[in-house]
Amino acid sequence: MDGQMVIHATKRGILNEHIDMWNEEADMFRPNPEMSAADTKKVVGVASNILGSADYGKTRAVIKSTFGSSTAGEDLYARLTKYNERLEDHQGMVKNVYCSELVILCYQMAWFQGKVEERNNKLFINLDGKHAWPSTLRRYLRSNPFFKELGLFKKQPNA
Repeated sequence: MDGQMVIHATKRGILNEHIDMWNEEADMFRPNPEMSAADTKKVVGVASNILGSADYGKTRAVIKSTFGSSTAGEDLYARLTKYNERLEDHQGMVKNVYCSELVILCYQMAWFQGKVEERNNKLFINLDGKHAWPSTLRRYLRSNPFFKELGLFKKQPNA
């Protein structure tokens, strides 16, 4: 999220925690070059909306990510359009997400407002997050020059 706070999807739910309180390992990536303050605000706004409206989707994580294609297609864009309509109606954007899907949605919804050309933003993650394993997201980010890998975050034993 911003500063040292992280919004993430875990079996315990969608959480907003200080990174020092995080008990899990995580691959760390950042946009390359760094995002502007305005772009960061867009991504944080999406993450905050998800935090306020969604639950962790265990079934979604196991079933949907396993038995669907992570290739972005018309189903994805129709879903993103539906999420935009929910936002315009002041509803929760999405009801269930899992870890990699939350990250993907943040970087999609920050720029996609229903226009085809918005899919071309360099930070738009061109994966169907509903069907993307964390390893799929990791491979995508590693191959994308607009993201840089910072390494694996591991909480220190005495931290």
